[in-house]
Amino acid sequence: MQDNQMYGNWGRILSVDLSHRRSTTQLVKEDFFKKYLGGVGLASKIIFDKVGADVHPFSPDNVIVFSVGPFQGTGIPGSGRWNVSSRSPLTGIWGESCGGGYWGPELKRSGFDAVVIKGRAKSPVYIWIDDGRAEIRDGDSVWGKMVSEADKVIKEEIGEPGAKAVIIGPAGEKLVRFACVVSDHGVGGRCGLGAVMGSKNLKAIAVRGTKEVKVAEPDKLKEYSGELYKKIHEATGELRKYGTAMYPKLIYEARGYGLAKNWREGVFDGIDELTGDRFLEITVNPIACADCPIACHRRTKVVKPEKYAFEGYGPEYETIGMIGWLNLISDPEAIAYAGHLCNEYGLDTITAGSMIGFTMECYEKRWINEKELEGIKAEWGSPDVAIALIHKMARREGFGNVLAEGSERAAKIIGRDASKILVNVKKLELPAHDPRGFLAMAINYATGQRGACHQRGFVLQDESSIPEWGILENQEVYSIKEPVISAIRYQDWAEIFNSLIQCEYMTSGGLTLKDQIALLNYVTGWKMGADDMLKIGERIFNLQRVINIRFGVSRKDDALPSRIFEPLKEGVNAGKIPAAFEKALGEYYKLRGWDADGKPTAEKLKELNLTETLIFQVEKKSGKQI
Repeated sequence: MQDNQMYGNWGRILSVDLSHRRSTTQLVKEDFFKKYLGGVGLASKIIFDKVGADVHPFSPDNVIVFSVGPFQGTGIPGSGRWNVSSRSPLTGIWGESCGGGYWGPELKRSGFDAVVIKGRAKSPVYIWIDDGRAEIRDGDSVWGKMVSEADKVIKEEIGEPGAKAVIIGPAGEKLVRFACVVSDHGVGGRCGLGAVMGSKNLKAIAVRGTKEVKVAEPDKLKEYSGELYKKIHEATGELRKYGTAMYPKLIYEARGYGLAKNWREGVFDGIDELTGDRFLEITVNPIACADCPIACHRRTKVVKPEKYAFEGYGPEYETIGMIGWLNLISDPEAIAYAGHLCNEYGLDTITAGSMIGFTMECYEKRWINEKELEGIKAEWGSPDVAIALIHKMARREGFGNVLAEGSERAAKIIGRDASKILVNVKKLELPAHDPRGFLAMAINYATGQRGACHQRGFVLQDESSIPEWGILENQEVYSIKEPVISAIRYQDWAEIFNSLIQCEYMTSGGLTLKDQIALLNYVTGWKMGADDMLKIGERIFNLQRVINIRFGVSRKDDALPSRIFEPLKEGVNAGKIPAAFEKALGEYYKLRGWDADGKPTAEKLKELNLTETLIFQVEKKSGKQI
């Protein structure tokens, strides 16, 4: 039996205070994990407890939480994951992201379920965790370096080539509000949490772990995992061959997304270049995360043209969609290189692509000019313009200093009618999935706790269903109640995925909620059922909502950008808009157990055993909100 007498979780959280250069270990009881599982559930509770409404994202008092769940280090398919959470500098509200690779299982085997970091170091540092022993090291040698170079230097300094590290690039150091956290090919991309690390002068967290994660029923777990691994592997050959680069053309034809020209056009003549076969020409080999039967990531190499030459990772679907399709760029080599630059600088490719499109439209409308852009003609379809803007954003050079603030703040700086062309929810730019023709997605985007996100409620992932919760198939019909129920259940399921933690692509090979429950019980020795898991998913989602209410979120923020209500003139989705959105939102609140302003009711919070959050329901007292 392991420390703190439990299976699957250590019950140990490492807390690091960078201001005082010290660390402590907190013990957590098993009942806590039965309530929140781990991963994002664990992080949600920590941030609720530690981050008040007056704590700015860049304040030393803000905390950033790296967490894993009961699945890491157990060999379960798709468990090569980790979560990072904090108050987002981009949105000002709940922020979190999941990354893949190998860092998550490594952290778990080091003997911790989470690392909680607060304070601000006086000079650059990185953290080195070696089998449960934590050390804060001077980071001057890696500050300013690109991600891959910093990774190399850190491993040389600690003398552990097999260590794994989560790292920020120069964008995080410069406090670019959509800077991400990178670990090899795994990226915690959204919400700008790399900038939170930068604000703390924290370059990286390197980890080496050799401890065995004990599980309750090892033989049954091994057998079940082996069967799942084989099943998923056999069912995902196309995804393994092409990676997610197979999707742009397929999705364009099947769903008619109106990404082109900054979400204005449903037809893109260059889509024929953005195919799986075309990107296969620059693919070296597939790359898998730890314990992954799919290997959807890519090792990529571009030789010609020389200006785009590189060897690295990617690009994934979102990079192709947001840097390429959105901006009428159809050159695979250029898109791959632009994605590589984002990986090295530590930039979220979704927001970066959105900022490029925003810039091009502002230039088209003459709200900004060549002089302000220091000689750049921001014309549609130019990969060199996109690449130049990536450099400027990441370095905060010239107009890039404006773009580094994210679209909401940039629009206010530019003025004119720039705010009318924003495509974000709660200040988080939309990913490359168009909700115009899919009411469930529209509701999911609007009510998402971190803003618009396809991964926090994957209603359009056709391979998945949740029969255990009454979702027999994805509801894309344009009615009200069924899409709303679908959006709610997929949001709750996403919380389960990100708390266990497990990659949602496993559903492409047939993984079900029933499988997850069986795996969890084999790991922990618990007796969880479908209703228990539903309650956990609801609990975590509602806790995040309470956190967002603390940060000022209300019904006014559960909205879609006006551009999504502008129908496309051509394409598969021509003429479609989420016209029933407001009615559906009201139904969503009712089914969630929230009041008309989007606050969980006292009855709902008590039902979910979240009574400690009741004080943070917004009430009037002496004319002020408490």
